[in-house]
Amino acid sequence: MTNAMAHDADQLPENNRLALRLVVRACRKAALATLLAEGGAPYASLVTVAFDVDMAPILLLSGLADHTRNLAADPRVSLLLDGTDGHPNPQTGPRVTLTGRAERCLPGPNGERLQARFLARHPGATQYAGFGDFGFWRVMPERAHFVGGFGRAVWFDAPFGLSPSAAATLAEAEAGLLAEINAAHAGTLARLGAGWRVAALDPDGADLTNQEEFRRLAFLAPVDDIISCRAALAEALGRGMG
Repeated sequence: MTNAMAHDADQLPENNRLALRLVVRACRKAALATLLAEGGAPYASLVTVAFDVDMAPILLLSGLADHTRNLAADPRVSLLLDGTDGHPNPQTGPRVTLTGRAERCLPGPNGERLQARFLARHPGATQYAGFGDFGFWRVMPERAHFVGGFGRAVWFDAPFGLSPSAAATLAEAEAGLLAEINAAHAGTLARLGAGWRVAALDPDGADLTNQEEFRRLAFLAPVDDIISCRAALAEALGRGMG
Protein backbone atom coordinates (compact mmCIF):
# COMPACT_ATOMS: atom_id res chain seq x y z
CA MET A 1 0.00 0.00 0.00
CA THR A 2 1.28 3.46 -0.80
CA ASN A 3 0.50 6.90 0.50
CA ALA A 4 -2.28 8.17 -1.78
CA MET A 5 -1.00 11.75 -1.77
CA ALA A 6 -0.09 12.16 -5.46
CA HIS A 7 -2.25 11.41 -8.46
CA ASP A 8 -0.81 11.33 -11.97
CA ALA A 9 -3.36 12.66 -14.43
CA ASP A 10 -3.34 9.41 -16.41
CA GLN A 11 -4.12 7.43 -13.24
CA LEU A 12 -7.29 9.34 -12.41
CA PRO A 13 -10.66 7.92 -13.47
CA GLU A 14 -12.28 9.39 -16.56
CA ASN A 15 -15.27 10.50 -14.47
CA ASN A 16 -14.18 14.04 -13.60
CA ARG A 17 -16.48 14.35 -10.59
CA LEU A 18 -15.02 11.16 -9.09
CA ALA A 19 -11.48 12.24 -9.96
CA LEU A 20 -12.14 15.59 -8.25
CA ARG A 21 -13.30 13.84 -5.07
CA LEU A 22 -10.32 11.47 -5.01
CA VAL A 23 -7.88 14.38 -5.21
CA VAL A 24 -9.68 16.37 -2.50
CA ARG A 25 -10.08 13.54 0.00
CA ALA A 26 -6.39 12.61 -0.17
CA CYS A 27 -5.27 16.06 1.00
CA ARG A 28 -4.39 16.86 4.62
CA LYS A 29 -3.50 20.50 4.03
CA ALA A 30 -4.80 23.30 1.84
CA ALA A 31 -4.29 26.93 0.93
CA LEU A 32 -7.21 28.83 2.43
CA ALA A 33 -8.17 32.08 0.71
CA THR A 34 -10.23 34.63 2.64
CA LEU A 35 -10.90 38.34 2.24
CA LEU A 36 -9.08 40.65 4.63
CA ALA A 37 -11.50 42.18 7.12
CA GLU A 38 -9.82 45.55 6.54
CA GLY A 39 -9.70 46.45 2.87
CA GLY A 40 -11.07 43.21 1.41
CA ALA A 41 -7.86 42.16 -0.33
CA PRO A 42 -7.36 38.42 -0.99
CA TYR A 43 -5.42 36.64 1.75
CA ALA A 44 -4.08 33.07 1.48
CA SER A 45 -2.90 30.95 4.40
CA LEU A 46 -1.93 27.35 5.06
CA VAL A 47 -4.39 25.19 7.01
CA THR A 48 -4.74 21.54 7.87
CA VAL A 49 -8.00 20.04 6.68
CA ALA A 50 -10.23 17.02 7.09
CA PHE A 51 -13.43 16.26 5.19
CA ASP A 52 -16.91 15.34 6.26
CA VAL A 53 -18.60 12.33 4.69
CA ASP A 54 -20.18 14.66 2.12
CA MET A 55 -16.74 16.20 1.34
CA ALA A 56 -17.35 19.42 3.27
CA PRO A 57 -13.96 20.67 4.55
CA ILE A 58 -13.47 20.74 8.34
CA LEU A 59 -10.97 23.23 9.77
CA LEU A 60 -9.55 23.92 13.22
CA LEU A 61 -8.74 27.63 13.43
CA SER A 62 -7.33 29.95 16.05
CA GLY A 63 -9.42 33.00 16.84
CA LEU A 64 -6.18 35.00 16.86
CA ALA A 65 -5.39 34.16 13.23
CA ASP A 66 -6.02 36.64 10.45
CA HIS A 67 -8.05 34.15 8.43
CA THR A 68 -10.44 33.62 11.35
CA ARG A 69 -11.00 37.34 11.78
CA ASN A 70 -11.60 37.53 8.05
CA LEU A 71 -14.27 34.82 8.25
CA ALA A 72 -16.10 36.72 10.96
CA ALA A 73 -16.49 39.60 8.50
CA ASP A 74 -17.12 37.55 5.33
CA PRO A 75 -17.66 33.75 5.37
CA ARG A 76 -16.81 33.27 1.69
CA VAL A 77 -13.73 31.11 1.21
CA SER A 78 -11.74 29.26 -1.41
CA LEU A 79 -9.49 26.27 -0.74
CA LEU A 80 -6.78 25.01 -3.07
CA LEU A 81 -6.35 21.24 -2.69
CA ASP A 82 -3.05 20.18 -4.26
CA GLY A 83 -2.66 16.65 -5.63
CA THR A 84 0.58 17.37 -7.50
CA ASP A 85 3.05 16.23 -4.80
CA GLY A 86 5.65 14.00 -6.37
CA HIS A 87 4.54 14.92 -9.88
CA PRO A 88 7.53 15.79 -12.11
CA ASN A 89 5.66 18.74 -13.64
CA PRO A 90 3.12 20.26 -11.22
CA GLN A 91 1.38 22.06 -14.08
CA THR A 92 0.25 18.69 -15.46
CA GLY A 93 -0.80 17.35 -12.04
CA PRO A 94 -4.28 17.40 -10.53
CA ARG A 95 -5.64 20.07 -8.19
CA VAL A 96 -9.01 21.36 -7.06
CA THR A 97 -10.16 24.84 -6.09
CA LEU A 98 -13.22 24.54 -3.88
CA THR A 99 -15.42 27.53 -3.04
CA GLY A 100 -18.05 27.89 -0.34
CA ARG A 101 -19.00 29.53 2.93
CA ALA A 102 -17.46 28.76 6.30
CA GLU A 103 -19.50 28.42 9.48
CA ARG A 104 -18.57 27.66 13.07
CA CYS A 105 -19.36 24.13 14.25
CA LEU A 106 -22.06 24.37 16.88
CA PRO A 107 -22.02 22.40 20.16
CA GLY A 108 -23.96 19.15 20.05
CA PRO A 109 -23.71 15.66 18.58
CA ASN A 110 -22.96 16.79 15.04
CA GLY A 111 -20.31 19.24 16.21
CA GLU A 112 -18.69 16.49 18.27
CA ARG A 113 -18.77 14.19 15.24
CA LEU A 114 -16.99 16.78 13.08
CA GLN A 115 -14.36 17.38 15.76
CA ALA A 116 -13.73 13.64 16.07
CA ARG A 117 -13.39 13.35 12.32
CA PHE A 118 -10.81 16.15 12.18
CA LEU A 119 -8.81 14.84 15.14
CA ALA A 120 -8.83 11.30 13.73
CA ARG A 121 -6.94 12.65 10.72
CA HIS A 122 -4.80 15.10 12.73
CA PRO A 123 -4.33 13.55 16.20
CA GLY A 124 -1.51 15.97 17.01
CA ALA A 125 -4.07 18.78 17.06
CA THR A 126 -5.64 17.28 20.20
CA GLN A 127 -3.07 19.11 22.35
CA TYR A 128 -4.48 22.53 21.40
CA ALA A 129 -8.00 21.78 20.09
CA GLY A 130 -9.42 22.44 23.56
CA PHE A 131 -7.82 25.86 23.96
CA GLY A 132 -10.33 28.66 24.31
CA ASP A 133 -9.11 30.56 21.27
CA PHE A 134 -9.48 27.58 18.90
CA GLY A 135 -12.67 26.49 17.19
CA PHE A 136 -13.85 24.08 14.52
CA TRP A 137 -15.28 25.33 11.26
CA ARG A 138 -17.13 23.57 8.44
CA VAL A 139 -17.12 24.87 4.87
CA MET A 140 -20.39 24.45 3.00
CA PRO A 141 -19.17 23.67 -0.54
CA GLU A 142 -20.79 25.47 -3.43
CA ARG A 143 -18.58 24.96 -6.48
CA ALA A 144 -15.28 23.30 -7.39
CA HIS A 145 -12.84 23.75 -10.26
CA PHE A 146 -11.05 20.52 -11.12
CA VAL A 147 -7.81 20.54 -13.12
CA GLY A 148 -6.61 17.06 -14.01
CA GLY A 149 -3.77 18.11 -16.28
CA PHE A 150 -3.50 19.88 -19.61
CA GLY A 151 -6.86 20.08 -21.37
CA ARG A 152 -8.75 18.70 -18.38
CA ALA A 153 -10.30 21.59 -16.46
CA VAL A 154 -13.97 21.87 -15.53
CA TRP A 155 -16.28 23.52 -12.97
CA PHE A 156 -18.84 21.52 -10.97
CA ASP A 157 -21.58 22.50 -8.54
CA ALA A 158 -21.96 20.71 -5.20
CA PRO A 159 -22.59 17.88 -4.33
CA PHE A 160 -20.05 16.83 -7.02
CA GLY A 161 -21.75 13.57 -7.93
CA LEU A 162 -22.24 12.44 -4.32
CA SER A 163 -25.56 11.12 -3.05
CA PRO A 164 -26.60 13.25 -0.04
CA SER A 165 -28.68 10.36 1.33
CA ALA A 166 -25.74 7.95 1.07
CA ALA A 167 -23.46 10.43 2.82
CA ALA A 168 -26.01 10.92 5.60
CA THR A 169 -26.40 7.15 6.05
CA LEU A 170 -22.65 6.62 6.41
CA ALA A 171 -22.28 9.60 8.75
CA GLU A 172 -24.94 8.19 11.08
CA ALA A 173 -23.46 4.69 11.07
CA GLU A 174 -19.77 5.60 10.99
CA ALA A 175 -18.85 5.27 14.68
CA GLY A 176 -20.25 1.76 15.02
CA LEU A 177 -18.96 0.74 11.60
CA LEU A 178 -15.42 1.85 12.43
CA ALA A 179 -15.37 -0.22 15.62
CA GLU A 180 -16.62 -3.24 13.70
CA ILE A 181 -14.19 -2.80 10.82
CA ASN A 182 -11.10 -2.26 12.97
CA ALA A 183 -11.89 -5.40 14.92
CA ALA A 184 -12.67 -7.49 11.84
CA HIS A 185 -9.56 -6.37 9.93
CA ALA A 186 -7.11 -6.09 12.82
CA GLY A 187 -4.81 -8.72 11.32
CA THR A 188 -4.70 -7.04 7.93
CA LEU A 189 -4.07 -3.61 9.44
CA ALA A 190 -1.28 -5.04 11.61
CA ARG A 191 0.63 -5.85 8.43
CA LEU A 192 1.17 -2.09 8.05
CA GLY A 193 2.69 -1.96 11.52
CA ALA A 194 1.49 -1.48 15.08
CA GLY A 195 -1.07 1.24 15.67
CA TRP A 196 -2.69 1.49 12.24
CA ARG A 197 -6.47 1.79 12.15
CA VAL A 198 -9.31 2.89 9.91
CA ALA A 199 -10.08 6.37 11.24
CA ALA A 200 -12.82 7.64 8.90
CA LEU A 201 -15.13 6.43 6.14
CA ASP A 202 -16.90 8.12 3.24
CA PRO A 203 -18.55 7.00 -0.01
CA ASP A 204 -15.21 7.19 -1.88
CA GLY A 205 -12.87 5.41 0.52
CA ALA A 206 -11.30 5.39 3.98
CA ASP A 207 -8.65 7.23 6.00
CA LEU A 208 -6.04 5.06 7.69
CA THR A 209 -3.97 6.65 10.47
CA ASN A 210 -1.20 5.82 12.89
CA GLN A 211 -0.51 8.87 15.05
CA GLU A 212 0.55 11.51 12.50
CA GLU A 213 1.01 9.02 9.67
CA PHE A 214 -1.80 8.98 7.12
CA ARG A 215 -2.82 6.81 4.19
CA ARG A 216 -5.81 7.27 1.93
CA LEU A 217 -7.49 4.10 0.69
CA ALA A 218 -9.77 4.70 -2.31
CA PHE A 219 -12.62 2.38 -3.25
CA LEU A 220 -12.89 1.08 -6.80
CA ALA A 221 -16.34 2.67 -7.01
CA PRO A 222 -18.41 4.89 -4.69
CA VAL A 223 -20.62 3.15 -2.13
CA ASP A 224 -24.14 4.14 -1.15
CA ASP A 225 -24.94 1.95 1.86
CA ILE A 226 -23.34 0.18 4.81
CA ILE A 227 -23.25 -3.26 3.19
CA SER A 228 -21.44 -2.02 0.10
CA CYS A 229 -19.07 0.01 2.32
CA ARG A 230 -18.05 -3.12 4.23
CA ALA A 231 -17.41 -5.00 0.98
CA ALA A 232 -15.54 -2.13 -0.67
CA LEU A 233 -13.26 -1.66 2.33
CA ALA A 234 -12.44 -5.38 2.51
CA GLU A 235 -11.56 -5.32 -1.20
CA ALA A 236 -9.50 -2.14 -0.86
CA LEU A 237 -7.51 -3.51 2.10
CA GLY A 238 -6.83 -6.72 0.22
CA ARG A 239 -5.78 -4.81 -2.90
CA GLY A 240 -3.61 -2.44 -0.91
CA MET A 241 -1.77 -5.25 0.80
CA GLY A 242 -1.23 -7.13 -2.45
